[in-house]
Amino acid sequence: MIELVVYFVALIGFFLIAFKVLRAINIESMFKKGKVWEIQAFYIISSVVIAHILASVIVKFVEWTMIVIG
Repeated sequence: MIELVVYFVALIGFFLIAFKVLRAINIESMFKKGKVWEIQAFYIISSVVIAHILASVIVKFVEWTMIVIG
């Protein structure tokens, strides 16, 4: 149960961080002009993927910590 809470909190946090970082990188220059929907979809999908990977790492760390502690 604790793993799920950690996962969703980390997922939301990392999503916000990844989204902000991706926006700062200025990826719009890689797309054609007027492709707003595609750019927004790229930001959202990329942010979710990055957030999932990082949240999974945090959950694994919590699991290993629980095993070590007992």
